[in-house]
Amino acid sequence: MVDAALKMEGEDSATTAQGFGAAIGGIGTERFQIEDIATKNNIPIFAIVIKQSVKEAITLMTKDIADKADDVRSQIYEMIHDNTTPGQTVLLIGVGNTMGVPQ
Repeated sequence: MVDAALKMEGEDSATTAQGFGAAIGGIGTERFQIEDIATKNNIPIFAIVIKQSVKEAITLMTKDIADKADDVRSQIYEMIHDNTTPGQTVLLIGVGNTMGVPQ
């Protein structure tokens, strides 16, 4: 999953972090359901988040964040390569503003 995350005070915008679990905002209902089904079916969930401020989260994508797209794409390819074998199925979910990044 790829999503935006609010940055902490002092952190730079457009930095990335990798982790495990459903990277999706909100109250947690969807996150719980996704992780529950994935756990029951032994499906690993890997996540990449791009950090941004509250202002950046509710306005147009900034140049710094848009410029990070190539780096994030490389991280996605590396994550897939490191955690799958040929013939396995991968589902890549871009949440929120990540849907606006051109292919």
